[in-house]
Amino acid sequence: MSDRKKEESSIDELLQNMPKFTDHRSKEEVYNRVKMEIEAQVKEEKRKTIVMSFSKWMPFVVSVAAIFLLTFLVSSYTNQEEKSMSNDSTESSEKLRSMDAKEESTTVTEDETTVEQANEMTAMTKMLDTPIELIPLHKTTSVYEDSLNGGTVFHFSLVENALTVPISIIIPKERMETDFPDRTPTSLQLYERYAAQIDEEAMGFMEYHPFKGYFVAEGNVLKHYLPKDHGYDRASGSTTTYEQSLNEIFTDFDSILPVNEEGTTIVWDQAGEIKEPRKLPGSSGHYNYYIYHASNGEDYLTPSFGNAYNSLSEAMLAMKDVENDFYTSVIPSDVSYTYSEQNGIPVVRFDERLDLEALDPFATTRLIEAFALTAASFGEEVMLENVVQQQWAEFDLTKPLPVPLGPNGFIVSE
Repeated sequence: MSDRKKEESSIDELLQNMPKFTDHRSKEEVYNRVKMEIEAQVKEEKRKTIVMSFSKWMPFVVSVAAIFLLTFLVSSYTNQEEKSMSNDSTESSEKLRSMDAKEESTTVTEDETTVEQANEMTAMTKMLDTPIELIPLHKTTSVYEDSLNGGTVFHFSLVENALTVPISIIIPKERMETDFPDRTPTSLQLYERYAAQIDEEAMGFMEYHPFKGYFVAEGNVLKHYLPKDHGYDRASGSTTTYEQSLNEIFTDFDSILPVNEEGTTIVWDQAGEIKEPRKLPGSSGHYNYYIYHASNGEDYLTPSFGNAYNSLSEAMLAMKDVENDFYTSVIPSDVSYTYSEQNGIPVVRFDERLDLEALDPFATTRLIEAFALTAASFGEEVMLENVVQQQWAEFDLTKPLPVPLGPNGFIVSE
């Protein structure tokens, strides 16, 4: 046998013994997996510097796009190769030489889709790269319908000391029209668009977002595809923080179901297999509100999720009770009050006439809003009585307080 024949025979044998690569994942799953890796890499780099240059990330994005494109090309190449292995070596050579032309004509649509998705990832990475500036509201600390001016509320969650603090971010109308033209985004779409751009450390909290893995909405159920090393089940505190943060963010979903990144049933440490979705109480949770003092010196209103109440009267009267060192009561130590209902309206009446001017202005606003937020968690509004002033900031104290859309309001700077 000639050397050429031996070489062709060896090539033929190698081709026949090649492992057959199969990938049953959908393009959406592959895309989400690559997106997950990008977010993880961006988050790691964000820990090293507050503001990063997009050009620094360009090689990484191009590499990811190239790998993504190569996946489809190898898959197509392998399929063509398997069809040719049954022919003799000469036919194999001819088919291999013609494969490039055939592949070029049969994968145009697929390649266009891949390039489009790679472009989306490039744009996404650029968005993730630049922190957005959040300006706190001043007249009120919470967000109300009148605060929006046509904008949209993005509910977010800050994490520190295994505690979560909800914030409410107003996305201005003009930005919403640019980022979400011709559609109203879900809480998941808002999270995917803005979460990685929020500088949590600058706000006095740890870097916790974006969540590891990725989410897929299936009706009112949100599936969370988690990598093996997600760590959200490492301890009971980790799980509690994870669940509370989910609840504060995804306000328009009924339930959450964590799964493995392959979509199979996940085994949760200390809890076993999770087969059924867990209810997301959303705004239906019955809580009262306290003050959390962040490491940057700012105060935030936050519910104590460890204490859920069966009645509004119980929640209102417990607002002076603080069970840990992380929270402070919004009620001054020398102020007392009673709770009642008048004509179906909850009423908080101060035992001694309360002069709001004698208190710190910001503390007074939080005092008023903590009552309003506590009532709102029961789907109620509340009225304050025996107060010297009839008007304070934006509040008409002769009427029931307006119902807040969320605590700790910020607006995105343009």
